[in-house]
Amino acid sequence: MICIVALIALLLCQLGLFYWQKNSYNLHWILMLSLPLLLPLKGVILSRRYTYKWIGFLTLAYFCVGISELVSNPHLQVYAVLTILFSIILFISSIYYSRYLSVTS
Repeated sequence: MICIVALIALLLCQLGLFYWQKNSYNLHWILMLSLPLLLPLKGVILSRRYTYKWIGFLTLAYFCVGISELVSNPHLQVYAVLTILFSIILFISSIYYSRYLSVTS
């Protein structure tokens, strides 16, 4: 449950970047950041263990984006902190749920 909420929150955070950036050129970057988060959504909803194993690699990229935005753009500080927070929550919850699924099966 926490993984689904964190994944959707991270997706909404990436889509919310459109409201902070008023340039239409940045729409391409926003879509490039948002679309990879849709890939594991089906596996997370169906509780597939394989999805929970590789979603950690996906969250690492968003953690790096959040750190770089926090350092380089002070006016995007809220976006960066939310991206870091949701990626950490998604990473930790996916690890623990993957371990839970391996114990129960």
